[in-house]
Amino acid sequence: MTGEQERIDKLTAAELLVTADRASHTMVSTGGSTRVVLLVYVLIGSTVLSLADVISGTAILWLAALIIPVLLVQFFSTRNRVKARPVLDGSAIYGWYSFMAMIAIFCLRMWTAVDPWAIGSKWIISCFVMWHLLSAAQRSLDKDRVQDAQERAA
Repeated sequence: MTGEQERIDKLTAAELLVTADRASHTMVSTGGSTRVVLLVYVLIGSTVLSLADVISGTAILWLAALIIPVLLVQFFSTRNRVKARPVLDGSAIYGWYSFMAMIAIFCLRMWTAVDPWAIGSKWIISCFVMWHLLSAAQRSLDKDRVQDAQERAA
């Protein structure tokens, strides 16, 4: 009877650990800004980057000004959420992805696109590269936050 009770206790403990892990991942993913906001930033940035060689500077500024309503929406939607704690001992993966995104933007700025096919391909490539790098950076930051919270709890 004691062996069976011990087995049930181990199963209950394992279920509680899985529940706590799911809750921490959910809290981290809902604590900050959403992936939709990141996607909107990527789309606006890729559009500005792709059209920078074709349209005037004033039009570029008006296009870049589209970020202001997105910032306001992000501010008002996240102001009542739990504030994310800074990661005490994070990995450098977040920094590397951010650095690679800056290098990609630098390389894309050197690509001069003037015809519609080149502009479209530059937009598609910049969207794909920026989305991949920035979402990977966000995933690594979320993973570091979960790991840091688990280490603090232990």
